[in-house]
Amino acid sequence: MIKLLCVFIVALGAINASVVKRETIHDKGTHLLVCEQEPIELGIVLDSSVSIDRKDFKKGKEFLQDFLQQFEIGGGDRDVRVSIITFGKGIYPEDGFNLTKYTDKDELIAAIGNIPHRLGRYTSTGEGIEYMATAQLASQFTRSWAERVGLVITDGNSQESAKTKEAARQARESGITMFAIGVGNVKDQELVNIAGDASRVFKVDSYDELENIKQTLAHQTCIRQLKTTTPPPQTVCGEANPADIYFVFSPAELGLEGTSWATSLIGSLIKQEQMEEGFRFGVVSGSCPDDEGFNLDEYSNVSDIETRLSTYAASRMSALVDRVSGNDFYGTTGGRSGAQDVAVLVSSGGKRSRRLQAEVDRLRNEGVEVFVADISGSGISFEGATTLTGATYKDVALNLVTQLCPTRN
Repeated sequence: MIKLLCVFIVALGAINASVVKRETIHDKGTHLLVCEQEPIELGIVLDSSVSIDRKDFKKGKEFLQDFLQQFEIGGGDRDVRVSIITFGKGIYPEDGFNLTKYTDKDELIAAIGNIPHRLGRYTSTGEGIEYMATAQLASQFTRSWAERVGLVITDGNSQESAKTKEAARQARESGITMFAIGVGNVKDQELVNIAGDASRVFKVDSYDELENIKQTLAHQTCIRQLKTTTPPPQTVCGEANPADIYFVFSPAELGLEGTSWATSLIGSLIKQEQMEEGFRFGVVSGSCPDDEGFNLDEYSNVSDIETRLSTYAASRMSALVDRVSGNDFYGTTGGRSGAQDVAVLVSSGGKRSRRLQAEVDRLRNEGVEVFVADISGSGISFEGATTLTGATYKDVALNLVTQLCPTRN
């Protein structure tokens, strides 16, 4: 069985939005997608340092309580067992508990609510990870058939970052899958050092936003299972509904981080199984900036210079859409007469986004199906276009797959 990130299950309506059921099976043709709780040994490492005020510490505990409500907690072979250790100036074993302490969900939830906030004047993240890995989730204390998962929640950078990195590395090498949740101004590298891979890092601006990642973490328990019999031939999405897809974005407007998000979105989409046949992909992005500037002798008066400078502030999306609507779907650039023309406009939000309606209208009038991915998450919508939503670029990619292949999701 191969682990899958199963966020798209929500779109199927097959799983209750707040509870992972014992078993839900979806026939995907070549395999079964089984949303069944797997046995997990979950070790939680929780920041209890002074940088967190009491109100936010309480929110962090409430997030854990809500998160654990999704699982079957107990001592059964397929149940989830939970341990917790808090840290600040050192660790506080007296406030935590080991895997065997609670086999009743209500008692576990109540125990988490009673964990005190120690206000430690230090951030001993490494000590917390080491204790979790050696005293709580070590192989001699865990079930051999259950996956071991470490979940670190912190709002600050540890003072001994090298120790934190080494403790997390040793935990991973012992077979523990590490996840890191950073709240606020935690450095990205600190979180990657803990998780070992950026795909297992979640970052929010405040404790209020922890709720947004609850489902994503829970859906890590969905599995992909091979069929025992040969399935009948299935119609491939792209063969039945081929499409030529252009992604349109301006690096000058998105900036470095936004451009990285856009390219990650494209990379995630093209790796999806449903996209393997019948789809072609193109990018229209322009240069960054589109105009490299002008020479000393090019203009002789202030008015002409100001006119030229104003072009830098103008949205580049219109010029990019000119290319798409003008000839980028033609056969000379790889377009196919029997394929649906699709444009995905990547927007940075803000005032420039309000001008996109005219570009959407232009493309729609030429028979192009239009999607808008707003990296700001503002939820802005446009008449005639489908807004792609999701907490991460991976979620947005899965949303687009669902739109392009509705019969296969």
